[in-house]
Amino acid sequence: MGIDIAKDTFVACFGRIDPSQSLSFGKEITFANTAVGFAALLVWTAKQQVVAAPQWFVVEATGVYYEELAYFLADHAQALSVLLPNKVKHFAQSTEQKSKTDQLDARLLCRLGLERALPAWQPPTPALRQLRVLSRERQSLTQQTVRLKAQRHAYQHSYQPDARTLDRLATRVQLLSQQLKAIGQDLAALLAAEPELARKLAHLTSVPGIGLTTAMVVVAETSGFELMENERQLASYAGLDVVQRQSGLSAGATRISGRGNVRLRTALYLPAVSSLRFNPQQKAFYDRLRARQPSGKPGVIAVMRKLLLLCYSLWKNDCAYDPHYHPAHCLEREVAPTS
Repeated sequence: MGIDIAKDTFVACFGRIDPSQSLSFGKEITFANTAVGFAALLVWTAKQQVVAAPQWFVVEATGVYYEELAYFLADHAQALSVLLPNKVKHFAQSTEQKSKTDQLDARLLCRLGLERALPAWQPPTPALRQLRVLSRERQSLTQQTVRLKAQRHAYQHSYQPDARTLDRLATRVQLLSQQLKAIGQDLAALLAAEPELARKLAHLTSVPGIGLTTAMVVVAETSGFELMENERQLASYAGLDVVQRQSGLSAGATRISGRGNVRLRTALYLPAVSSLRFNPQQKAFYDRLRARQPSGKPGVIAVMRKLLLLCYSLWKNDCAYDPHYHPAHCLEREVAPTS
């Protein structure tokens, strides 16, 4: 069952594959993206089952609009795969489909599920969901605080600033500061109530340059790396994958795609700069790149990618950073630092 999600509705397409590997698809049906629509989907799906065969739902992770349906299906013990948009896009490029509609996208997802072995989706724990909400709220308030302070500073140094306007700006800055403090308290309470989450976050903060704030953003934005199957997919999700444009004699410089999660890239920039001072392995890696690059920016971006992949390895292997790791003498579950 391929499902294309929108804000108010979703389109479902039922398909089958027979022993001869032939595909057949039914008519696409539109449902409301509400609890009533979810229940109607299960009723309609049951009617499509003419033979006893495994049934699988395939959904694309479109913003946050897929979450209600995904949790509903998980609560009703339905097999489900939630795919990242770039994976669906690459599959679409491998087909001959040129048009794009909700109905065609639902059929495309159905075909993808029939042709590929997809991983089952595991719902994030309540702690990870709460961590994502709080970390995003803190990022948003931090950005608002920076803009508001800059606005207040500029107006304060303008010609004859109005005192009441300055007071209102100062009041808003103070309010944001109080809200940031409250979010910090909520995060501390969350980690105190979830010792397993706090322990695994400590693995990430054992890397020089990565603080608790960065670790929480990385884990929250990737849902504990639940949807990531490998490092290349993670780099693509963060928009840190390298792309190249070349045709004939024309060849442009390589660059990152920048199409992934901007919150991840924002959270990793300052830790990458900091690690160039406090992490000898990252500093050596950066120096080798810097020797071949006229600009230091590609080296910093490469360090950002290294830190993200290192966090992924430490989280998956459930171990702390070892600066003395050597591949020839590693033990099981050890993780190498970036090289």
